[in-house]
Order: sequence, then C-alpha cells, then structure tokens
Amino acid sequence: MKQEEKTETEQLILEAAKKVFIEKGYAGARMQAIADEAQINKAMLHYYYRSKEALFSRILESAVATMSGQIIPALQGKGTVMEKIESLVNNYIDTIIQNPYIPMFVLNELAQNRLNFQESLMAKMATNDTVEQFMKQIMKEQKAGILQPVGPHHIMLTVMSLIAFPFIAKPVFTGVMKIPEFMYLQMMEERKQLVMEIIKKSFLK
Repeated sequence: MKQEEKTETEQLILEAAKKVFIEKGYAGARMQAIADEAQINKAMLHYYYRSKEALFSRILESAVATMSGQIIPALQGKGTVMEKIESLVNNYIDTIIQNPYIPMFVLNELAQNRLNFQESLMAKMATNDTVEQFMKQIMKEQKAGILQPVGPHHIMLTVMSLIAFPFIAKPVFTGVMKIPEFMYLQMMEERKQLVMEIIKKSFLK
C-alpha cells in the first residue's frame, strides 16, 4: 500500500472513531462499528490499530495535544491578564471550529470518569508552570488594583464556561432552534468579542 493511501485510510479511521466514540462512549464503541463508519473491513482496521484501546489512545492523545497546545501558548509571554485571556478565547474558538469533535469527546470522558483522559491532560499541562504563573499574575494585577478581587480559579472557570459551553450546546441551537450551520459558526466568531466584553466588565476595575 502506498504511503498516501495509508495516510488517507488512517485519517478515515480516526474520523470514524471520533464519531463512534462520541455517540457510543468508550464502553459502547465496537471496532466493527468503527470499520463500518470508515467503510473498510475489520481486518483493515486491525492492520492500523490492533485494539479499541490503541485507537482510543490515539484520539485521546490528539485531543489532549490540541487542547493544551492552544491553552499553554496563550497564557505565556509578557502580555497583561486580559491580553492573555483574549488570546486564549481566540485560540480556543478557532481550534474547536476546526476540531468540532473535541467538546463532546471531552465531556463524555469526564462523565465516564475515565482517569486516563484527566491524567493525560493534567500531565500535559504540568510539563511547565505556565498555568501556575498565570494564576500568580492574576493575583499580582489584583493587588495592583487592575482586576477585581475574585479568586483566580473563578476567573478561569468563567472564561472556559463562556467559550466551551456554546460548542457543547450546539445540537440544541442547530437542531431544536433550527439555526443553520453557517450561521452558528458565524455566531462563534462573533462570540470572541462578546466574551471579552463580558470578561472585562466582570473582572476589570
């Protein structure tokens, strides 16, 4: 098999696995269902991934790398807290638009309390002290009278809620409220500015 064909087939497998894992969860997902979704036979699937755990780990690794790859760089550098939060907001929304499987995948794994996801993400985030330093910067700007005296973890929880929940709630808006896909994506782009307005009004003095 040519390298280009192998790459294309593996990508089909990963996309199919993402869909099946999101719909069925890890416990309910079956290799045959993934093969059917990818429109290949089960033998071909096992050629690339010998087990469901191996395939799940590959998707897990990709999701963790994508998430941490946007969060960590946004919080680094010499910018102010608000400048870094704005970078985080923009990076996160752009990333999820390009990788729409991540929110539900993460939600499912947290709901199932699968520790390998939590441990992988925490290990990735702990490779440096970026988050810890950012928390200290928040407290420093609070002491300087720039930010409201609100717990740093509450600030981060508010930010992540404002940017993560709209993607999790997407099926409600596109399905029940009949909002077209293109319009919803436009709303997410508009949300970058809206979120920053909310955050600044809530936490800047």
